Amino acid sequence: MFQYSTNPDVVVIGAGAAGIGAGRALAKAGISFHIIEAKDRIGGRSFSDSTSLGHLWDQGCHWFHSADKNILRKLAEEIGHKFLSRQRTAVMTTFMNGAWRGDRLREDYVWGVLGAVAAAGRQGKDVPASTLLDPKHPWCPMARHWLSLMYSAEPEDISTLDAGNYEDTGINLAVEDGYGALIARLAAGLPITTRVAARKVTARSQDVLVETDQGTITAKAVIVAVPARMIETGRLKIDDLPADISQAFADVPMGYYEKIAIAFDGKVFDDFYMPYANIFDPVAPATHPLNFELHPFGRPLAITHIAGHFARDMEREGEPGMIDFALSALVRAFGSDLRKRIKKATTTHWSSDVFIKGAYSCAKPGRGDARRAFAAPIRGRIFLAGEHVHQTFQATAHGAFETGLRAAASAISAVGHGAASEAQTLPV
Repeated sequence: MFQYSTNPDVVVIGAGAAGIGAGRALAKAGISFHIIEAKDRIGGRSFSDSTSLGHLWDQGCHWFHSADKNILRKLAEEIGHKFLSRQRTAVMTTFMNGAWRGDRLREDYVWGVLGAVAAAGRQGKDVPASTLLDPKHPWCPMARHWLSLMYSAEPEDISTLDAGNYEDTGINLAVEDGYGALIARLAAGLPITTRVAARKVTARSQDVLVETDQGTITAKAVIVAVPARMIETGRLKIDDLPADISQAFADVPMGYYEKIAIAFDGKVFDDFYMPYANIFDPVAPATHPLNFELHPFGRPLAITHIAGHFARDMEREGEPGMIDFALSALVRAFGSDLRKRIKKATTTHWSSDVFIKGAYSCAKPGRGDARRAFAAPIRGRIFLAGEHVHQTFQATAHGAFETGLRAAASAISAVGHGAASEAQTLPV
């Protein structure tokens, strides 16, 4: 059984970006705390894999979004964790109807839709993103694909208001040394125990009980930094959860997102001048669009992303089908000789991971401001953290990290030690 010699002032549940952010703030303030993590590793949805393909690739988050305001980018600079120094071009070449084309039809329509969704939200409209789509446009399937990638949900389930609340500075930088690896480096020295799954959190008048599969921990305050679906489904139960917060978990559910990665025996795309490629045949209704990242940071890899119900259903069907689906698209565009160059291939399994069960959060139409409820303390001793809690950097690792800092400041005040200076520097 897992036991503490002395009970900490604060228990942090979850060692993802939010939990690590909380831990760093608590450590800086000199507070007694411990982080417990259900998985056998830290990082949560930030996971840099360097073994499955023989080359590093991020199974989870990969970009410093809004990099000019991204606190994790600043920390990466401080410790020399490499990332792109400048943003890559957003222009992509598309393989359509058996040929490559570089016209602006897809670019203008798809990026126009993405911009229109956020703009509608900034104007105060809270409607489904799907209402801004033209179903007769030949690139509508590609627009739907990109909406699902950005929000991990179907366009019908995306609130334009929630989308508009996101603070997008337009500067996005891929992390060469791995986003998951960065979170792991930032966790160095923190008191973390893995393979301890919290089951129930109960606030009492003077303390909080955390029931785990390894015993019960007593603390003065608890920071719950787990994926929203763990609470949404009751895998982690919070006693006396306020009705508005409970409703918020239903109104701001996690979506689905998976990656398919293929490693080759060398740089098979050296003659292809773009780092990204769309493969899609708008004439064939059954064809699902794909976007590939080719040779990221010079590594002989091709990585594609799928999201929404399509990702959930593909993952349920199994890894062989996912790999064949992606490879078939590459072969259509680059030729059958590509198959001879394959060394390894693998996929993510976020949808079925028992401690994750999805991707990131997106508010339902009509409930664009529902995530505000997550910021409220529960009985003065339980504080929520995670990407679902942030109101302007939702669905990002740096947003999760910031909520961890803020939750730590609140927890420190709750246990009678003032507030953490690192958290106080952040905007509310």
